[in-house]
Amino acid sequence: MDARRALFVALLLSIAILLEELTGGVLFRSTALMADALHVVTDILAILFSFLALVVSARPPTSSLTYGYHRFEVLASLVNGLSLLGIVGAIMYAAYQRILAPQPIFIPGTVAVAFAAMLLNILEARVLRGAQAEISGRRDENVMSAELHLFGDALASFAVIVGAAAVYLTGEYFLDPIVAVFIGLIVLRSAVKTIAQGGAIIMERSPIRDPAALRERLVAVEGVADVHDLHIWRICSHITVASMHACLDFAGRSDAGTVRKRLEERLDEAGIHHVTIQLEEVCCAPVHGHEAQL
Repeated sequence: MDARRALFVALLLSIAILLEELTGGVLFRSTALMADALHVVTDILAILFSFLALVVSARPPTSSLTYGYHRFEVLASLVNGLSLLGIVGAIMYAAYQRILAPQPIFIPGTVAVAFAAMLLNILEARVLRGAQAEISGRRDENVMSAELHLFGDALASFAVIVGAAAVYLTGEYFLDPIVAVFIGLIVLRSAVKTIAQGGAIIMERSPIRDPAALRERLVAVEGVADVHDLHIWRICSHITVASMHACLDFAGRSDAGTVRKRLEERLDEAGIHHVTIQLEEVCCAPVHGHEAQL
């Protein structure tokens, strides 16, 4: 099953879980089930945005969009993250109301609905894991993100079961909205992570953990005297781009083609496949002075 079909199947399963948990939450008066249903909304958004990103980013580049539509993935990620913040607010408000005025829940029904939702979430995650979502030899991070969302929702459903068991053992109905608060915190963590990842790409933050070490590897290439104006950024989750100036020594000037190839190989080893290299026989001064901040 390819990535698009897997995401579509996962989307249908998530909608089924949402309807199941919303119905169960209303019928059995469980705030935790209602919170988990809102958590499923985050899965639906993540899967929907991942699906749209795969479809849109597959469109060919144009004369004005020379990298194509890959940045749509990042925009979708940011919209997803911001929408999660609203969902967190709704979960926390509902939990707060129920903590102030606890209401009895129907425990067997709550457990049955949460258990069914957990199994369906695990099934969804397996569908996505089995998908052929390989881009440039690596799994697509959009699909991986949706898969992680589903495992998180399975954990939230398990928390509902644990909460219902705690209510049964203690008779304290306020424990049900406490579980809802826990689920809200899970959603909040996902929101912060999603916004941070999308923001890092928009701000063109370097994905290389140790750019200084990479620069040293480039300078160590035979024929290279110095490397400056090295800039590394991402177009989307799976396209990393770099530009640099490489000053050639005497030996490098006589075989510039080989030097360029070796520099490209070093960058390729670091996962950077779209490279612009300016070779210089006379070293120029760094123009921007941003290298230390990469």
